Amino acid sequence: MAQTQKVYLGNAFSLSMLPMSEEVTIRFKKVGVEEVKALLSNGGVVSAIGHPSTASALSKILGVNVPTNRVSITLQPGDTLIVFQLAVGRLAPGQELGEQDILSAFSQGKAYFVIARVQ
Repeated sequence: MAQTQKVYLGNAFSLSMLPMSEEVTIRFKKVGVEEVKALLSNGGVVSAIGHPSTASALSKILGVNVPTNRVSITLQPGDTLIVFQLAVGRLAPGQELGEQDILSAFSQGKAYFVIARVQ
């Protein structure tokens, strides 16, 4: 039976997302907005964006509705995770970035997209 490949949109990558029962290889690639939009245009992308401000900012950046969806995911071989990576340093305890903070970080090059493919 062919394995269904899933595409997720998230704002973090964690080892807990991997099936620890088997050996996997992960390939990472930094990509631009247009490549992310192309992946999203195929439909079927599962949002794993847990914060409303991040979901709202991503909706504006990508031009599609990105729903808030606070879920845990387990990536399987063949799956793709599009990671929206903020590079703004460690936040103070309890501090959250608002939509405008995220959009500003993106426009300043302090946020970018990385595709993680599990093999």
